[in-house]
Formats: sequence, C-alpha cells, structure tokens
Amino acid sequence: MSGFVGSRARKRRRNIFLSLGVIVLIVIIILSFPNFETQNNEIIPNDNIVPDPTQDLTSLASNIEELELNLFQKDQKIKFRDGQIKNIQIEKEVDADSQWAEDKDYPDPNTAMDHIYGDRDNIQESVINPISDKIVIVDSINHALHEEMEFNEKMVIYGQDIADPKGGVFTATKGLSKRYGADRVFNSPLAESSIVGTAVGMAVAGYKPVVEIQFGDYIWTAMMQIRNEVATMRYRSNNSWTCPMVIRVPVGGYIHGGLCHSQSIDGYFIHLPGIYIAYPSCASDAKGLLKMACRMNDPVIFMEHKGLYRQGYASTEEPDDEYLLPFGKGRQVAEGDELTLITWGAMVQKSLEAIQLLELPNDVIEVLDLRTLNPIDMDLIESSIIKTGKVLVVHEDNMTNGPGAEISAMIADKFFELLDGPVRRVAAKDSPVPFNWQIEEKILPQTQDVSNAIKELLEY
Repeated sequence: MSGFVGSRARKRRRNIFLSLGVIVLIVIIILSFPNFETQNNEIIPNDNIVPDPTQDLTSLASNIEELELNLFQKDQKIKFRDGQIKNIQIEKEVDADSQWAEDKDYPDPNTAMDHIYGDRDNIQESVINPISDKIVIVDSINHALHEEMEFNEKMVIYGQDIADPKGGVFTATKGLSKRYGADRVFNSPLAESSIVGTAVGMAVAGYKPVVEIQFGDYIWTAMMQIRNEVATMRYRSNNSWTCPMVIRVPVGGYIHGGLCHSQSIDGYFIHLPGIYIAYPSCASDAKGLLKMACRMNDPVIFMEHKGLYRQGYASTEEPDDEYLLPFGKGRQVAEGDELTLITWGAMVQKSLEAIQLLELPNDVIEVLDLRTLNPIDMDLIESSIIKTGKVLVVHEDNMTNGPGAEISAMIADKFFELLDGPVRRVAAKDSPVPFNWQIEEKILPQTQDVSNAIKELLEY
C-alpha cells in the first residue's frame, strides 16, 4: 500500500512541474511578441497588454486573444489600403484606355459588309481528266481527302470513329490514319462541340482541320461554336484572324434512319453568313468540291447525302488530282425551254425520274443542280428563267422556311418580270422524319410529288 501511495505522489509532483513548465513557456512566447496596438493606421505602445507573469492562465489567454485581434485588424487595414490603391490605379488605366478609344474615328459605314468572307480566287472549273471509269461518291470523297493530305502537310482530319481500322461509319476516311499517322488522323471524343471547338483553335493557329460530324442530326450541340466562332472569326477580328476549316456532314433521309439519322440541315445553315455550303449530287462534283473546300481560306460545311454514297446513278468517272470545282457554279443537268427545275443533292435524281414519269420530251424541263448553297449561282438561274419563264424548286428539307423559300424569294425579287407563273416548291412536310418506311414516304418528297408539281406548273 505504501508503494502505491508513493507512486501517486510522484505522479502529482510530475504534473505540477509540467504545468509550471507550460506556464513559463507561455510567458516567454507572450514576451516575445511586439508590444503595440494600432490606431489610425499607426503603431502605438499599449502597456495594457503587457503580460504579467503573476497572472493566471485565464488572464494570459485573454491577453493573447486581444493581441491576435489587434494584429488581424492591422493586417486587414493594410490589405484594404493596398486594395484601394490598386483600384485607383485600375480606374486610371480604364479611363485612359476609354479615352483612347473615344478619340478614334468611327469606322466608315461603307465597310460594314467587309470581311464576312475572304477574297475568293477566280478559279475556273477544271477539265475532267478521268483516272477511272466509275467511282461512287463515298470513294471519291475518300480519294479527295488522300490527295489533299498529300498536298497540305498542315491538314489534319478527325472525328468520331474516323481512324483505321474502321475509317468512319461510312468508310469515307478509311486508310487515312494508316497512311498519314495518328498525329494527323485520329478519333475524337463523342462530343460535337469539342470537335468543332478544337478545330477553331487549330484553324486560327494555321492548321487546316477537316472534321467529320458523324450525322447531321447531331451537329446541333456544336451550333454555338459554328454560329458565334467559326462563321464570324474573320468579321469580328476585322480580317486579322481566319478560320479555314471544313466540316463534313452526312445528311438526309430515305434510309429508314428515323428522326435522329435522317435530318436535312441545309435550311438552317443557308441562313448563316460567313460559312460556305457545298451539297454535291454526284461523285465527280463531290471530289472537285471537297478538294476546293480544303484549299479555301474560309470555313465550309460540306454536306454529303448518305443515301447517295454508293448509288450507281450518282457514280461518275473519277477526275484526277488536279480537278477543282469552284463554289457558286451550278450545273445544267438537262436542257429545256418551258420550265426551270432548281434542285441539289438527292433531289436531282428524283427530279429526273419525275420527268421520265411524265414521259415529256427531252427539251421541255431544264434541270439545274446548284452544287453549292452558299454561294448560289444566280447567273445560271437567270439565264435559264429567261428561256423558260417558270420555276420549280425541289429540296428535301422542310417546306416552311426551307432553302427553297429563300431561293424563291430571290427569284421573285430579281427576276419577277421574267416569270410567266408562280414560283412553286416541292419539299418535305413540316414534320420529323419517322422510322417506318411507309410513313417516311408521306413525309419526304417523292417522285410523284415532283411530277404533280411539274404538270400543274406547265399547265398554268
């Protein structure tokens, strides 16, 4: 028992010594702090917070808290003063820059339409020197990309699943990554806004991005980049920056793809200044237009009707690697003198079939394939209307606010006195494209629809 009592006494003495040691340490720390307080941003002595070694721990703790508060308040006052000085400096810089801008002359109003597009080279359509007897559209696109990758080492190609071994869902890019490597041809994330957004940066930095949006139905997530960056880069920078990129987009229906794999998007983009639009209907045009797009110094949306990719009627001889087809040059597919039929894309073939269905003579209907929707070959249209006096516009996009509405309005505005009847349109009904093929036929324009419109207009 005596041993137990002795042990407790030793512990008590040890705790007392520890407590005294802590008190002495606290006193030393307190004495090491500067003895001051602040008033009006000045440091003055403060004898009230000098620690007294005889004080108990509660008083010492109170003094420490007061000292910390004074130090914090001093720090805050210094930060506030420095912030005010910085704000004054910023205000002076802003005022000076604002005055600099105010002193500048206003731009000449006559320059309001400058730099929407760059200067276009006066390139004439090349003569076709065939290197093969027959090629389908998707292969002509593939060959054009191969040739332009050889031509321009700054050209890069990317999109969803476009690299080998797949080479894209339609094989339009097959063999490219194998030949030119993963640094120039590569897969992108499943993110259209990222595809177009990164292409903007690459184009501004001097590269030539040629990107693929896998289906036109999914281009909408990239609309902010296309509308606010791609199409406006040259204009808003006063021609200091350019955005020469190509966006390849499979579009259109007639493949039973439903509402998310059948959309026509030309009506939306024909409304957008600052970006060129190509929409070929045959293999040779597809190759010539794509090669031209890859060499232009402005952005291009290159629409490819997926229903035409491997159609025999859209196949042609393949032009050589020198073939270039300038934008804004339409093609006369059939000659006639009673009615002008204006169309593009998959509707070219349907229009020709509609004429055959009526068993009309070969010289009645003049069929014009526009090839590009921006710019539109208004000279070709005018020369045809002078002969025929009647116009029918056939397109796959919706009737309401579709591209045919604008083309019809331009014809009425510019060539009204040449017309002998109303400008008529055949287009898709104002509806999503359904999946079931029987219902799809009711929504998308059919050969019989075109035939009926031709007959009515000829009889007007």
